[in-house]
Amino acid sequence: MNQEILDLLDKHPAFLATKGTCGNPRLRPIQSALYYEGKLYFCTSKEKNMYKHMQNHAGIEICAFDDKETWIRIRGEAKFVESSEVKSKMFAKYPLLKNIYQNPNNPIFAVFYLEKMSVKIQNFSGREEVIKDS
Repeated sequence: MNQEILDLLDKHPAFLATKGTCGNPRLRPIQSALYYEGKLYFCTSKEKNMYKHMQNHAGIEICAFDDKETWIRIRGEAKFVESSEVKSKMFAKYPLLKNIYQNPNNPIFAVFYLEKMSVKIQNFSGREEVIKDS
């Protein structure tokens, strides 16, 4: 994973799109990127519609923009995992999670990584670079 992509996700708002249960796209902010052991993870609550949407249709897209000229679009399939280690790493990176879930073992706290991921980096100057998960 390229540092430019990780910086964009860490320093700027990102939005995640899913296919809603009604069949229409749903877009929501997400701020929980964690790159760990070669995988890009995010988190959510098992009580949210976002979680339900990804259970029904794992294909998602995330977009972030640097407020200047560069943006990324990340596509992949959401794969949920029950890894205590990943959940603890997520809590360490995002202390706000403690206020929401109390601890990493909370049964409604869910983490997922992107499988079959591709990243498109673009800008207004004509850059268009695609990085695919191998």
